[in-house]
Amino acid sequence: MLLQPTRVLELDETLPATPLRAPQFLVLTWGAHEIVVSERRPSLTVGRGGLSNMVIQDDAVSRLHARIEFRHARFSLTDQSSNGTYIAGSTGAARKVCNETHVLTGTGTISFGINPETGRTQLVRYVVNS
Repeated sequence: MLLQPTRVLELDETLPATPLRAPQFLVLTWGAHEIVVSERRPSLTVGRGGLSNMVIQDDAVSRLHARIEFRHARFSLTDQSSNGTYIAGSTGAARKVCNETHVLTGTGTISFGINPETGRTQLVRYVVNS
């Protein structure tokens, strides 16, 4: 078996560009508001309290209800509340997350503290671009 010699770059040559990975981001929309989570802004908090990045005034929402983060090339929602968070993906079936973490993919809706199938709610729509 013949081995091919290693090619040496000349001083005025450059290596071909490495394809860059497309930026990943998560867009959260509720009412007239929109927040983007990305590598530049990797986390946000949701709650009734004024220190949260996304403030939702509802008795079912805890002061610090949830945290949404971009880590390890994916978006996750960690519920930290008493009433839980309901997440419905593109299939439409809502899943209750209570004091646990859920990975967000594709598109869907989030309801903080209220089951969207049984009561009034302020749905937050999400879209993951990856």
